Amino acid sequence: MSAQDKLVASAELYRTQGRGKLHVRGCSHLQSTDPAKLVVADDRDRADLELCSECDKEIRGIGRVEYPSLDRAFEALKFPVENRRLMQDLTASVDFERIWAPQSRSYIAAGFRDERPVAAYLNKGFVHVRLAEGGYQRHEMPTFAGSAGGTARVGAAERGGEVCRTCFVQLPVSGICDECG
Repeated sequence: MSAQDKLVASAELYRTQGRGKLHVRGCSHLQSTDPAKLVVADDRDRADLELCSECDKEIRGIGRVEYPSLDRAFEALKFPVENRRLMQDLTASVDFERIWAPQSRSYIAAGFRDERPVAAYLNKGFVHVRLAEGGYQRHEMPTFAGSAGGTARVGAAERGGEVCRTCFVQLPVSGICDECG
């Protein structure tokens, strides 16, 4: 098995309850998905389900941009100023060696130079911090707009919240699901 294949094999992957594709926790396709509806991929899922193409690039480091600090990453990705202090506080006790954004620039990751899972995923409206026992704890930011059923707060993200009714991932602007067509 190549080093790149080992990276993919060791990555903590998730799927929706409707199965769909496999994703890393920070994937933009999962941003509007209720975390309670995500399932950690097991061996059967890994054998049966395709890996999201964006997540495959992220795991392999293709198109990744590294930043010297969270502040520089916040500026580059234009994260809401009102969320930055809380994001800094949430990651202050998190152990990580580097900071990067994937090719899609949809989130910031704080992690390691080896195969260990990402320590924290920072999205514009929420942060997922890795728990010692595995999985992630979600922390919503002041500008978090939520998904279906709630009212948007002031400063909510501009991105639409349309979700595919088949595989429950966020739809692109075209309205045609990248996962199931």
